[in-house]
Amino acid sequence: MSDIILHHYASSPYAEKTRCLLGFKKLVWKSVDIPSMLPKPDVVALTGGYRKTPVLQLGRDVYCDTRLIAQVLDRLQPTPPLFPTTSKASCTAFLHMEPAVFFAGIAIGISPEGVKFFVESMGADHFAQFGKDRAAFFSGGTVPRPHPDFAVGRFEPLMGALDSQLAEHPFLLGASPSIADFAMYHGVWFVRANPGVAHRLNPYPHLLAWADRIRAFGHGSRTELPSSAALEIARSTREQQPFEGDYLALPQMALGQKITIGPTDYGVDRVEGTLVHASLTEIAITRRDQRAGDIVVHFPRNDYKVLPVD
Repeated sequence: MSDIILHHYASSPYAEKTRCLLGFKKLVWKSVDIPSMLPKPDVVALTGGYRKTPVLQLGRDVYCDTRLIAQVLDRLQPTPPLFPTTSKASCTAFLHMEPAVFFAGIAIGISPEGVKFFVESMGADHFAQFGKDRAAFFSGGTVPRPHPDFAVGRFEPLMGALDSQLAEHPFLLGASPSIADFAMYHGVWFVRANPGVAHRLNPYPHLLAWADRIRAFGHGSRTELPSSAALEIARSTREQQPFEGDYLALPQMALGQKITIGPTDYGVDRVEGTLVHASLTEIAITRRDQRAGDIVVHFPRNDYKVLPVD
């Protein structure tokens, strides 16, 4: 099996979600540290332009979006399961709730008290550059850029609901963790990691105890890898990973057709390639990069727009 390679940076909430998934699965993986904002030339060499974080690499196969990454990790290490058969509908519901919790946490984090911490830790100039990068990141998508006002009427009800659900059980769906827990955790983690706003979680003791349980899974066994080495692995790998799910044709699209694909919510940069698979959960394309070689890039089917190349 190809080594698991995660392209990420330390402060990314969705990267923390994936790091915790790797810990829950007790997996061995290689870590490639990437920039938090553009330019990201080595990431683009692998993805073709997708710029969300994190990205998972298995040889020459590259997986975008943590929803798909979670499915891949469940295939690589089926036990313990992330999607228990007896609670799949509940897991799906929590995944739909994930953006609300995430953006509520982000909105709290960029309140005046939270921004003070970022300016002190990042530096005023770097924080200003980061803000400009994120403004462009949300341009053209269906989701507006987070603003502190977004948290009004959202953060406390969401945290209160999670806290109530955790009062009787250690995890959101009972005695065992599932993807539901990890989908909720990173929004809480983002707030808790900021000393300026961490106190906003104090009214929710069950939630805090649960967050400690998720954190206790750790991040698995990690070793550092230069991005140049990750590109060489992609370029030198010949085998291809299996696709996720049986073939299910895209409307008016054929295998072997040139397409572009990109998210619809934010970070809507489009990637061009040749369609090689579509299923209920995945769309995969092939593309060639001068430095990374022949790459297979995998995306979730939901919330991604596919267009033919004229």
